Amino acid sequence: MRDDLEQQEQLDAIKGFWSENKKWIIPLAVLLLIAVSGTSGWNWWQNRQAINASQALTAMEGALGEQSLEKARAAYKVLSSDFRSSTQAALGGLQMAKTLAVSGELAEARTVLQQVIDHSAPEFAWMARIRLAGVMLDENNAKAALETLNGKPPKEFLALVEDRKGDVHAALGNKEEARSAWKAAADGLPAASPSRELILRKLQTLDAFGGAKS
Repeated sequence: MRDDLEQQEQLDAIKGFWSENKKWIIPLAVLLLIAVSGTSGWNWWQNRQAINASQALTAMEGALGEQSLEKARAAYKVLSSDFRSSTQAALGGLQMAKTLAVSGELAEARTVLQQVIDHSAPEFAWMARIRLAGVMLDENNAKAALETLNGKPPKEFLALVEDRKGDVHAALGNKEEARSAWKAAADGLPAASPSRELILRKLQTLDAFGGAKS
C-alpha cells in the first residue's frame, strides 16, 4: 500500500512539474533532438567522406600498381577535388607526385605537390615541400627550391629539411652553407640511421671536392 502511495505521489509530482514547466520543456526537448540529430548526421557524413576518400585512394594505388598513369590521374583528380583536405588526398598526392617525377613529368609533379602543401596538415605539407624542392632541383631551379624550404617545420622534419637545404646549397655552389645544413641534418638523426650515413657521405664528397672543413 505504501509503495502504491509513493508511486502515486511521484506521479502527481511529475504531473505538477509538467503542468508548470511544459511551456519551456517542449522547445528545449526539440532543440536537444535537433542538436543530437545534427551531430549524428555530421558524424555519418564525415564517416561517409572518409570511406569515399579511401576508395579513391585505393583506386589510385591500384592504377599505379598497374602502371596506368591515366587511370591514376583520374583517381587522383577525384581525391584532390572532392576530398582535398583529407589525409587520403595528402597520401595520394605524395605518391602521385613521386610517380610523375620518376616519369619525367616534373611540371605536373610540382602542381600536385603544391596542392598537398596548400590543403594538408603540416606534417604532409612539409613532406611535400621537401619533395617539391627536389623536383625544383631537377628543373635546375635551385633558388626556388630554397624558397620552398623557408619556414619553421615540425621538429620531426628538421633533419630532412636541413638535408634538402644542403642539396640546394651544393647545387648553388654554396659549400659552407651546404656543409652547415648537412651537419645539422646529421646531428639531428640517430647514429644508426641510414639517412645519416648518406648525409655523412655527402659531407665527405664535399671535402673531397675542396669544401672548407669545420
